[in-house]
This record gives sequence, structure tokens and C-alpha cells, in this order.
Amino acid sequence: MASVVAASAALVLGVTNSAVAADHTMHTGDAWGNVPGVDWSGTGFFNEYGDVVTIKDNDADGRGVTMNVYIGDPSGNPRYSFSVGGEGNTNTRKASMGGVYNLPENTYIGFKFCRSPDGECKDYKFLNDH
Repeated sequence: MASVVAASAALVLGVTNSAVAADHTMHTGDAWGNVPGVDWSGTGFFNEYGDVVTIKDNDADGRGVTMNVYIGDPSGNPRYSFSVGGEGNTNTRKASMGGVYNLPENTYIGFKFCRSPDGECKDYKFLNDH
């Protein structure tokens, strides 16, 4: 039993550390997003090394969250999009998946992170220089 508890603690610590270690943290543009101490509908993380983009649905509100990823400004047609729904659920895309998920280095990467399906969004842009 002790080994199960220790393994569970290590797993939780590993998940927590990966989110804390994110190069960039984002949140959805929902109405509560600018109120200190109030959860956003979703939280997103971008780690430049490995081009890892993770999104999490924070609310049991019947809605999900969608991340649109762009080369340059977050406008026009995204390079790729992905979603997740259900409170506490996460979804990840990374360069090791190949194709569109391998983002160019020394280039600005745009993100449009939305609560879905109503589309309350917030835009971000970060230099992918790792």
C-alpha cells in the first residue's frame, strides 16, 4: 500500500512540476478571466523545448476549451487546433508527434485560446527560441 501511495505522490508531483515549469502560461478569455482569485474556464501551457502545448478545462460548466496555434500573429487560418472538455481533463500536442506540431524555431508562435463553443478568446504570441 505504501508503494502505491508513493507512486501516486510522484505522479502528482510530476504533473504539477511540468505545469509550473512551462515557459508560458495562458488562460481563456472568458468573462471571469480578469477577476483576481477566480478560475478561468481553461488554462494553457507552452513549453518551447519540444513545442509542447497543453490545455486544461477548469470548469464543470458543460463547455470545453479550444487552442488554435498559428505561425506569427493569432489570426487567419491556424496551423492546428485542438480541444478538451470535462473539468480537470487535459490535452497535449508536441513536436514529437510530427507534422504541424513541430513548430519553427526563432519564430513567433501565436495562440488563440477559447472557451467553446461560445468563443470567448484571448490571444497570445511568444518567440519560440529554445
